[in-house]
Amino acid sequence: MDNGSALIWQVASDRVIDLAYGWLCKRRQHYHCNNEVWQVRRWWTETKPILQAQLLAGTYWFREQRLIRGSERTVELWHAMDALVLKALAIVLGEHLRPYLSERVFHLAGSGGAKAAVREVAGQVGANAFVFRTDVKGYYANIDHGIVMEMVKRYVDDDKVLGLVGQYLARFVSDGGEYRDIVQGISLGCPLSPLMGALYLKPLDDRMAALGCFYVRFMDDWVILAPTRWKLRRAIRAVNEVMAALRVEKHPDKTVIGRVTRGFDFLGYWFSPGGLHVAAKTVHRMTEKVARLYEQGATMGCIEIYLMRWWRWVRSGVARLSRDWDVLWLTLLSVPLR
Repeated sequence: MDNGSALIWQVASDRVIDLAYGWLCKRRQHYHCNNEVWQVRRWWTETKPILQAQLLAGTYWFREQRLIRGSERTVELWHAMDALVLKALAIVLGEHLRPYLSERVFHLAGSGGAKAAVREVAGQVGANAFVFRTDVKGYYANIDHGIVMEMVKRYVDDDKVLGLVGQYLARFVSDGGEYRDIVQGISLGCPLSPLMGALYLKPLDDRMAALGCFYVRFMDDWVILAPTRWKLRRAIRAVNEVMAALRVEKHPDKTVIGRVTRGFDFLGYWFSPGGLHVAAKTVHRMTEKVARLYEQGATMGCIEIYLMRWWRWVRSGVARLSRDWDVLWLTLLSVPLR
């Protein structure tokens, strides 16, 4: 392969490194003053050419992730420079792999996002009698490193890039001075993970395309619509075969199989022949958030701003909702603020 066209040259290019640096600065602009992102920014002019040389030589190594325990969740945090390199990888591999990935995957950049997936499903509900909606149980945590690495190797012919992907998979985490090697699963909150997650389920995308069923996927959450029970059963059988090969399982509490007339939820909305609604779970999470804000002493002005942003999110990017504003507003008024 001509070195000028090798993927690692793209990863280390000024264009990609500068894009990744801009992303890092924006992503961590509110981080604590002791976070190393400020050292990266302070010495960036001197550090950038050193980083590029390390990437081209294949001598860049990721540091350990730090385990940050919060009151509500635990985060595995990448070092600022590692996050920048992972973003650069995500940019280049995203461009490189996009032609091989299904157009029915809507969480990737340029695919239209969640609202495009919602529109697609809403437009097909009336033309199909049966639905199969599910997602993967513990998806990121259960991705097999060997399987996903073999998938990457099918499309990436660059040893240095493969080495970086291998390091990203076989990472290790520091927890109070103890180090833990990660032998399964990919990192939450990492810019490369959505792409690896999309690639891992490519066999499912390919099987659904071969069957000819209506199919939409967002991350590990998907909907299959079928006009007949026979086609639905074929799709279910194909999904089970693919998931067994990938060593993952359907989430039992999020799996719906049956007639479209019963309705189903997907990406925060409720679909039925009667039209598109906001899912009850979405409204419930909103009311819980409002109650929590009130308990934390938020002003009514802050709560009102949150409610208006939530309502704009609900309405944006989709056709007119069957549930009108009056019904939703009554729901908002019923939030227990006292």
